[in-house]
Amino acid sequence: MKRDLRRLAGGVAKQFAEYDLLTYSSAIAFQVLYAVVPFVMVGLAALGVVGRQSLWAKHIAPTLRNRLSSQAFTIADRTAQHAMNHDRLAWLTIGLGVALYGIGASLRSMMTPLNRIYSARETRSWLRRLLVSLGGGAIVMVCVFAAIVVVLAGRLVHPHNLGLDVIGFLVRWLVVLALLLLANVTLLWIVPAKKRPVRWISIGSGLATVCWIGGTLGFGAYISTVSYSSFYGAFAGIVLLLIYLHVSAIAFLLGVAVDAELRKVSRSRG
Repeated sequence: MKRDLRRLAGGVAKQFAEYDLLTYSSAIAFQVLYAVVPFVMVGLAALGVVGRQSLWAKHIAPTLRNRLSSQAFTIADRTAQHAMNHDRLAWLTIGLGVALYGIGASLRSMMTPLNRIYSARETRSWLRRLLVSLGGGAIVMVCVFAAIVVVLAGRLVHPHNLGLDVIGFLVRWLVVLALLLLANVTLLWIVPAKKRPVRWISIGSGLATVCWIGGTLGFGAYISTVSYSSFYGAFAGIVLLLIYLHVSAIAFLLGVAVDAELRKVSRSRG
């Protein structure tokens, strides 16, 4: 067992060094960063369409007000109000297209590292890679939006029974976890040039999700000590967002690398 664990750790470290996965994780993080703003604006526009501006006013805005400087919060609130009440059509059409293209670009930036990890030879044409990335990006976008909706819905439901409150909390986060797993399954199924067996896709997506959740919790604990009330703090928030995306990309590739090494260990023992 210890020998297998050492072999697993050594194989993962070798993959990160040989395939330059830290560099690829930076590229993935930058591509995701480009999609973040239009993605958020599309979400705000959707709140306006369904008449749920109160979610912004009562739950999201107060958190930002406590974190940002008054000038930064004023800009953020004004932008959100325009997206929800005035520019909804533009963001739900053009903005949605920009967000989808940005997420698709993120998927395309994953193709080379995942092909290297899985020893797959890229034979798809540029057009096919583009269509695959856009289709996969649409699925990932739906999963992430649905996960956000489930989380926000928990703020609107307040059962008076403590038992129901606990059950609702557990069910809500299980649904969120399932949606994140589905997003990772989509990535591992369509991004590499070589299709993975269903069993290993499930293991890889689970590992990638667990690594991402661990990275998110650790990073969340770190940034909870940072003050955003000053101008520097607000500017640092952008840098911290990029660092978080980089950590998330590393966690995702770590899960994929562990998945690939587990399959090698399983084959050697079989």
